[in-house]
This record gives sequence, C-alpha cells and structure tokens, in this order.
Amino acid sequence: VRSRRGASFALLSEISSGRFRFGTSVALFLEYRAQLTQTVERGVTVLNPREIDAVLAALAFHTVEVPIYYRLRPNLKDANDDKVLECAAHFGADAIVTHNTKDFLNSELNYELDVLRPGEFLRRMRSDT
Repeated sequence: VRSRRGASFALLSEISSGRFRFGTSVALFLEYRAQLTQTVERGVTVLNPREIDAVLAALAFHTVEVPIYYRLRPNLKDANDDKVLECAAHFGADAIVTHNTKDFLNSELNYELDVLRPGEFLRRMRSDT
C-alpha cells in the first residue's frame, strides 16, 4: 500500500482473480488492519482511509478463514511473525509471501514452506500459467 507500482500492489490487485488462495486467521487479519491503519496515520501510504477499508474488505471477502488451535508455537523473533507462520501451517500453505523474509529463515522450523518476496511469488505464479 506504499506504492501503486510495486509487486505488493500487483499482488493485492490479483486477489480477486482466483489464481491463488490465501488464508488468514482472525488474529492475523486484526494485525493487518492495525498495520494498515498505522500507515495511513503516519502518512506512509498513498491510500486514504476509505481505500484502506476497501483493501481490508477485499482481503476479508477473498480469504479462507483459518482457525488457530495453538498446537504450534514457532517462537520466532517477532510475535507477529508467529501469527503468520501459525496461520500458514494451519492453512497448509506452500509459501509465506512477505518482505520480511529474514525473520522466517530459521533452520529449526519444521514446515515445508517457501518464504518469498511479493515479486518472487508473482514471477512464480506467472511461470506456472
């Protein structure tokens, strides 16, 4: 949401296409909401509050809700990253798409998940079609 030219924006623009599925837990969705709201408050985003609400509504509409049962405690450096990994594991995801790849590169993680930047995910998605 910081730029309309980047891979993240392109990926957000693809969520209604059905070309990929993604899951979100309630806790993770609330974290997204808090982070997006903060970007508006700090003036970091090109989107206004109404557009942020539209992004959140699209995410909520197109996501698969992932229940979290807390059998998994990844214990990553950032507790918010734990939410992402928990959600991905319970969803059965093939990949986590994030700019924050370094915090997920931990040899102690016992999950077969690719950790990709948005641009890498888009390239992979396009090469699969």
